[in-house]
Amino acid sequence: MSENKYCLIGTLGLLEHEISLLQSIFRISSNRDRVRYKLILSNLAKAHIVIATIDNEAAMDEWQKIIENDHPPILVSVTPKELGKFPGHSFSRPFSPTKVLSILDQIADKYLSHLFDDPTFNGEDTATQRVFANANTSAQGKPRALVVDDSKTVQTQLNRELASSNIQADIAETGEQCLVMLEKNDYNIIFLDVVLPGIDGYQVCKNIRRMQDKKHIPVVMLTSKSSPFDKVRGSMAGCSSYLTKPVDYEKFHQVLNQYILQTNSK
Repeated sequence: MSENKYCLIGTLGLLEHEISLLQSIFRISSNRDRVRYKLILSNLAKAHIVIATIDNEAAMDEWQKIIENDHPPILVSVTPKELGKFPGHSFSRPFSPTKVLSILDQIADKYLSHLFDDPTFNGEDTATQRVFANANTSAQGKPRALVVDDSKTVQTQLNRELASSNIQADIAETGEQCLVMLEKNDYNIIFLDVVLPGIDGYQVCKNIRRMQDKKHIPVVMLTSKSSPFDKVRGSMAGCSSYLTKPVDYEKFHQVLNQYILQTNSK
């Protein structure tokens, strides 16, 4: 790999000393026989990966603008320690060279390796030419998910995780709104809360399974309950899988891998 070929890393909401630490880590590791990393401090839409503090409101507002691009960066979340459950896309403070490089290498190997075999890739000047040739994209564009939940917190969390896998998310706050949106749009997966204003998630799922052109869509039910009875009700309604809130994000990404990523790569 040419020394001019870098995976470009942007940051949002990081402390000044953390940015300096990343610069030192990338500089020291530049002699590795692996992907090389380079920080960019402006025009973060050109980044391949953005490391962002998810409990920083200003950083998340900026991230929402960045993901409106056709090929948004992959998000690595800096989370409170107890929330850093998905090591492929998040880590907690404090940073360490081993932790940072391990996570970035995993992402680069899985999603970006084709860029470093491409002779036209030459760092920041051509970053906007990249096309993510991985399971997260398809000939028709990136996958699309529908999140049906009236909790703003859940909406934000799931939207953030979906964006980190380059999946577009639409939001519905009621079952009725969900069904209207399904009539107008195509989705690759639906995340459906059980307790909703108006008709509940079980009835919404049953209605989806009666829709001839939509009944194939995976429906993942979200619930704060985890009793066997609730899971039986979900199964009887036709749900594909079941996640208990607060969502364990390792399990969340396992569901994505099962129903979206592996399917799109076949």
